[in-house]
Amino acid sequence: LGLLANDMMPKISEGRGDMLSRATEKALSVLKTNEKGFFLMIEGSQIDKGGEARDIGYTINEMIDFDNAIKVAKDFAELDGNTLIVVTADHETGGLIIHGNSQFYYTATVNGAHTGVPVPVFSYGPGADKFTGYFDNTDFKNKFMGLLF
Repeated sequence: LGLLANDMMPKISEGRGDMLSRATEKALSVLKTNEKGFFLMIEGSQIDKGGEARDIGYTINEMIDFDNAIKVAKDFAELDGNTLIVVTADHETGGLIIHGNSQFYYTATVNGAHTGVPVPVFSYGPGADKFTGYFDNTDFKNKFMGLLF
């Protein structure tokens, strides 16, 4: 368990830097030594905060930071060959709406609330086929357990 702040970490735009990618690298380097394998959950928790603040720049910066951490995990999985990566969200926040005003001009608004919009699931590696399509987020546990036993 890595708890890196007493409260909330600063925004990436306020000096947090690439902490999420570095923490991912560190966790993988420690956990890969376990002969029984491991389960690692990495959260881009401030993506939510950007949506709630109705701040699209904040949201985008946090998404890029999370994407960089996913790249670290995917690079590890490609070398390892026995690692499953599943990327999803617990819910959608922000309700980003793209408005097409003409053929070439678009605007975006953010509603700042949790929405009922389905969230995508992306997966890579052995067992990735179990994490496709639409399913309830409570099904993740059973899907993971099915791969373990």
